[in-house]
Amino acid sequence: MDKKEIEEVKNEAKILSSISSEFIVKYYSSFLENNTLNIIMEYCEQGDLGKLLNIKRNLVKILNEDIVWKYFIQISLGIVYLHSKKILHRDIKTMNIFLTKNNDVRIGDLGVAKVLAGTLFAKTCIGTPYYLSPEICQELPYNEKSDIWALGCILYELSTFKHPFNANNQAALVLKILKGKYDPISKEYSNDLHTMVDLLLEKDLEKRPTIFDILTNPSNSLFFNLYFAVVIKKAKSLNMVEMILYDESLLSQKAEIVKEIISKTDLRQIGSANDEKSKLIE
Repeated sequence: MDKKEIEEVKNEAKILSSISSEFIVKYYSSFLENNTLNIIMEYCEQGDLGKLLNIKRNLVKILNEDIVWKYFIQISLGIVYLHSKKILHRDIKTMNIFLTKNNDVRIGDLGVAKVLAGTLFAKTCIGTPYYLSPEICQELPYNEKSDIWALGCILYELSTFKHPFNANNQAALVLKILKGKYDPISKEYSNDLHTMVDLLLEKDLEKRPTIFDILTNPSNSLFFNLYFAVVIKKAKSLNMVEMILYDESLLSQKAEIVKEIISKTDLRQIGSANDEKSKLIE
């Protein structure tokens, strides 16, 4: 390993050792041997999301929307944990989203992640070209909203089996990203999914939502109801009553409950979508 690789692995070990989230690859230990730093972490039996999409694109025209939402919600729950700790992942992509034997998400590869300390913006240009945000392409300071752009790229891939922006060389790719024009996802998907893609792939950093905005805004009702079904599972300490998931009149009430969960409940206690309430997104 060269010096840069060693530093990246050390950085990953340091960050992983401080994290405890159901949606991020678990860290167990690390050790140095023959000038190589080894990290022992959770084994994800199903490989990565990129591999899964490569298989699925040859089998189906589009993924079932419930599956798209399941992966998106679980990735979002991993990101909200990182961002709550002021950690920018900086290389969110399908190949860094790993899957357990139950096909639950584990975000991995935090080698280039950065902990923000004393500043709201980072400056080092880093990441995978297909997932670079417009602000990084312009070499401008960036924040956690660059992770949100990358999340939008993943949501687009889940919906289309392709990148939202593609080109034969990096210069042409950057131009396409800066223009922000991409083919719409299939009309077979709901308006909510179309809206979510557009929200995340917002060129303007100021207008692009944070992960907290996304998870506490009930305006995207289908997503919000599914997310609420996931979050309600382990928020028992809030003494919540049974809610009817698709009652539109309850959306604002649910939003307040979700905000309370994020502010008062240890994010490590938010469960995955595998209980009865969450069957819609399995």
